[in-house]
Amino acid sequence: MNLFDSIKVPVGIFDLKAFSASSGSLVQHVTGENIVVNDGREALARLLGNDPGDWYVDTMKFGDGGHTVGTPPGLATVDVTDTDLYGNIHISKDVTGAGTTWPATRKVTFTATVEAAEGNGSGSLEYSEAGLYYNSGTDMFAHKAFGYIVKNSTIRLVATWTFVF
Repeated sequence: MNLFDSIKVPVGIFDLKAFSASSGSLVQHVTGENIVVNDGREALARLLGNDPGDWYVDTMKFGDGGHTVGTPPGLATVDVTDTDLYGNIHISKDVTGAGTTWPATRKVTFTATVEAAEGNGSGSLEYSEAGLYYNSGTDMFAHKAFGYIVKNSTIRLVATWTFVF
């Protein structure tokens, strides 16, 4: 008899909801699996080995490079070799403390909220990608591209990123 055991990279689910700041109603919703990039895999290995350092996720960043230009425009393909967002970073949010929960066995969830008055640039910005980072927000852990969400002072974003081990 042969016994096999393997450790797989965790499945990450990114969920982003855009709410009307005035009514609280849901305006737009995107969800889907992400990719854990090579630096994220390195962090997992170092955490498992009890390597001292800042290997835990602490930051979620949002940007505009999750699309390709064309007719019609499409989603950019994220890759395991990615080290940063593809486009401009609109906002960076801390996800430590209250932004991190362990809702169930073998799951961890990171939450970031972009309030109506935040991340709007000079009026409105297009959001189409997100990344999770560690080491004080310098090293990418996971990357997700998604369809455009236009963010302005009438929109509040709530992002959750859940990993199942």
